[in-house]
Amino acid sequence: MKYNYDYEKVGKIEKFDKVILMSKSPRRRDLLNFLKPDVCSIEINEREIQKKFMDLYADDSFLLMAGKTCCEIAKAKSHVFLKEKNLYISSDTMVLMGDKIYGKPANLKEARLMFMSYFGKSHYVISAVCLREKSYLDVFFSLAEVRFCDYYKELDPLIEDYLIEENVGDKAGSYGIQDLDPRFISYINGDINTIIGLPVSELSRRISGGYK
Repeated sequence: MKYNYDYEKVGKIEKFDKVILMSKSPRRRDLLNFLKPDVCSIEINEREIQKKFMDLYADDSFLLMAGKTCCEIAKAKSHVFLKEKNLYISSDTMVLMGDKIYGKPANLKEARLMFMSYFGKSHYVISAVCLREKSYLDVFFSLAEVRFCDYYKELDPLIEDYLIEENVGDKAGSYGIQDLDPRFISYINGDINTIIGLPVSELSRRISGGYK
């Protein structure tokens, strides 16, 4: 299984003094804590971008189509005035189940339907990253596979407790891997941080030339 895919690259990373994380996600901020980033974000129309690029890449496999589209959303989140010596990092995450993209659930009923569909099957999580400086751009996406256990009725109270207590409404695909009861998961193939929302190991490798 291939885990990391290049999408677009321009220039070479320069030494940076400051890191700007273009996301208010506390999970991504925690994952990037070693860089002590400032946090900023801009509003974009993700649905519009998703429709445009899913149509543009319709001839690709569903996985590649989704990965490339995820990269374009991550890029759009970094469209700010770029300052010298600053490294801007933006990201987007998609949950793929079959030929569907699971976004954030509209309500508890939708969250339950999404969550129950995982049992006994594998699904995939894509996290795309855009690294940007004034004269440098590197966009890539990382892939991970998540396999849920086969369903059995004794899981019902655990599932209900999770859906109600963990505020899944702000999570793509109705879950956060770091919050799940370990009894739900059979295995993970890939970087768990890709599933959380930021493939830190691959990101760190790509920006290693910019450390002072």
